[in-house]
Amino acid sequence: MNRLKFVLFVSVVLLIVSGSALYAQDDATPIKIGLYAPLTGPVAFLGEGFQYGATIAIEDMGGEIEGHPLELVVADNKCNPTDAVTAIRQLIEVDEVDVILGGGCSSATVAAQDVIKDGETPAVSATSTNPTIYNGMGVGGNIWQFRVNPDDLIMAGAFANMIAEDTQRLSLVAENTDFGRGALNAYKPIFEELGLEIVTEDYFDLGTADFRPALTRIRASQPDSLLVVMTERDGSTFMRQLREVGVDAKIYSRGSLTSPLFLEYTEDDPTIGEGIVEFSFWAAGLDPEFDAHFLERFDTPNSPHRGMSYYVTRYVIGEAIRNAILNEGEATRQTIRDELEATSIETPIGLIEFDDHNQAYPFGTLQTIEDGKTVFFDTVELVPVDHGE
Repeated sequence: MNRLKFVLFVSVVLLIVSGSALYAQDDATPIKIGLYAPLTGPVAFLGEGFQYGATIAIEDMGGEIEGHPLELVVADNKCNPTDAVTAIRQLIEVDEVDVILGGGCSSATVAAQDVIKDGETPAVSATSTNPTIYNGMGVGGNIWQFRVNPDDLIMAGAFANMIAEDTQRLSLVAENTDFGRGALNAYKPIFEELGLEIVTEDYFDLGTADFRPALTRIRASQPDSLLVVMTERDGSTFMRQLREVGVDAKIYSRGSLTSPLFLEYTEDDPTIGEGIVEFSFWAAGLDPEFDAHFLERFDTPNSPHRGMSYYVTRYVIGEAIRNAILNEGEATRQTIRDELEATSIETPIGLIEFDDHNQAYPFGTLQTIEDGKTVFFDTVELVPVDHGE
């Protein structure tokens, strides 16, 4: 499929959308939205998705908020801790952004926390689901970090019980990252309480090309179901080889294996993802009007990272900037942070409000693949859970 390609710089990409100034801040003063995301490496498609989402959000806001032009400043975190710290320092200390979106993967978001706190710059996570992030935010010590998406501990209770309804023997498969390990660490104690037998547990590096040895072992273990924690690129390779090896088990996903982007990666054989059941916080069909708008703009389908980047930029960061200007007279790091804390807005992904740990609770979503198409079939109310110490 033809796709609009962005020029991705390894260090920083600057997108300036101009507008006219109406308020008390200097007429030429732009508001800088920083984005740190993986632009290179095995999950560069996630960073590309974040750029798509933030770009179309800025376009839909008219390129300005209350007359102040918006700048999108992008830094590559490569989805690894070392580069995440470098990217965040670049945005805070060199580019002097006013607010940050990211980091596109849990490993980057976990690593960036201390720098965000020390740099006193508001940052909003859209997709990072590692549960350990929760305890450090808000009353946990870092008042500058917010998270819109639920983490895997928040989602685990509802999904684990669903999996247990038709499963006694379970295989666990995840990417070897803070996302994958964080998810399975959240689920395993619940599965144990529910009496499920975990027959295999495997972790794979990003970009793994051959899953067949592990899949052969999984097949021999005869699980009733697999829980797979991967994003579209690796997940499409894994599912393709799972069908080749002949693993006969129900597939549950906590990643993005039912998204239209997954279907794009497997369009040569639409049966590859047939029957996958996925729990997430975004689903194709939840906001059909925006799905169509996104496809028309970029000639590639919406996806969890693309959609969540849009919603967080437009409805959460955008409204916090607007309210900072209207209520405080200027959009600074401090006033934007204060307005983020006060957020209460209905969005296509649910009501967004932050608790005392700066954590929001949008809908959980359930979706599957039927006849080669994503089918969204339910939303699930998510509530706070005990994250321990």
